[in-house]
Amino acid sequence: MKQFDERGAQLLGLSCDTVPSLKVWAQSLGGIGYPLLSDFYPHGKTCQDLGIFNAEGGYPKRSVTIVDPQGVVRASHIYPAGVLPQPDAVLAELTSLQG
Repeated sequence: MKQFDERGAQLLGLSCDTVPSLKVWAQSLGGIGYPLLSDFYPHGKTCQDLGIFNAEGGYPKRSVTIVDPQGVVRASHIYPAGVLPQPDAVLAELTSLQG
């Protein structure tokens, strides 16, 4: 997404699915414009570290996490099922954090 690139931000998708599964999923959507990362093994470790892992379901919660260039989490939001993050709201928060 161009708006994020313009702010020096890198979008990444994170899932506990395998790399081949992520490739098939992205292809079924006609392609994804950002990298998809697999947190398959050890299962959900990164998602657990970020506090977004749904242990009962075995998958990450839908969320947006903003990490600065030094690797520090600056913002994190978890969204209920059926609710998608709004890009404009994420961009506004990113802009605010960048000062």
